[in-house]
Amino acid sequence: MEKKIIDYLNGNLGAEDQQELLNWLREEEGLAQFNQVKETWWQAKRKSGKSISSDLSLSRLSNRLYEKQQLARSRKLASLYKYAAVFLLLLAIGSSVLLLVNRSPEIPLQFTEVNTEYGQVSSILLPDSSKVWINSGTSLVYNNHYGIDNRDVEVKGEAFFAVEKNRGLPFKVDLGELRVEVTGTRFGVSNYDDSNSMHVVLEEGAVNVQSPTNQLLLQLKPEELALFDRKSMQLGKTKVNPDLYTSWKEGIIHIYNQPLSELVLKLEKRYNQRFEIDPKAGNIHLTFSIENESLAEVLLLIEKIASVKAVQRNEIIQIQYQPKK
Repeated sequence: MEKKIIDYLNGNLGAEDQQELLNWLREEEGLAQFNQVKETWWQAKRKSGKSISSDLSLSRLSNRLYEKQQLARSRKLASLYKYAAVFLLLLAIGSSVLLLVNRSPEIPLQFTEVNTEYGQVSSILLPDSSKVWINSGTSLVYNNHYGIDNRDVEVKGEAFFAVEKNRGLPFKVDLGELRVEVTGTRFGVSNYDDSNSMHVVLEEGAVNVQSPTNQLLLQLKPEELALFDRKSMQLGKTKVNPDLYTSWKEGIIHIYNQPLSELVLKLEKRYNQRFEIDPKAGNIHLTFSIENESLAEVLLLIEKIASVKAVQRNEIIQIQYQPKK
């Protein structure tokens, strides 16, 4: 019988032998031997480093059997009914116990990283069917538990999310200095390392902007933008047209009253071109849009509306300050 007990604990006992073991467990002597063998098996499992959660479930099962038997002896007139109850209970949960015993080890955490090079824009579907547009020079990371016990992603760069609704499993974006939490919505984020600011812009739904310690800092409604200044460490929000911040996913860049120093960072990513800018020209603010224009066409436009000149020096384009006469 000892071999059958071990086979049962390892999930290798046939149906006929399992029936015999269950009948034998009704006897006090049988239950005592079962517990002794199980204790030895438990110790061996622990030394081998395997999960013992199944053993704890078996221990609870054994205790329940013993309690049922003691109750049956104190009420001899109802003994047949009590034994039948024990038998039915074992049949009902036996398959669950075997599943626990044979449960495979927990899947180790692994990460998937999606990168876009300068000059590229891509889109992907996450495991929960949420869609992500990934701008140039961006890294997006998620783990293999995504959609199971979390919906966490990490972004360095710029991305736009169309999130599937799931109130039981919030969607979270780690931006470093800030975190974003939603259940289902459309929003964009930007946190390039070479920028002095980062932002979260909401197209529809609702967004909670949090600190790295998950403290709620502010909530966004549609057509609102949260802007974090990395120099002053100040966070604020304002009413905006989201399209000005998210149209890049359609290949359009809107420049609205933006300093030339920040504009050249966008040009570097869109056209995969290095720039150097004269500090005197960096604070010139411009407003225009880029759609299908080549880099040469964009530079000619900038020269026309700003006091600058673009000069090619080997692989670098220099933006020189040149006051208009």
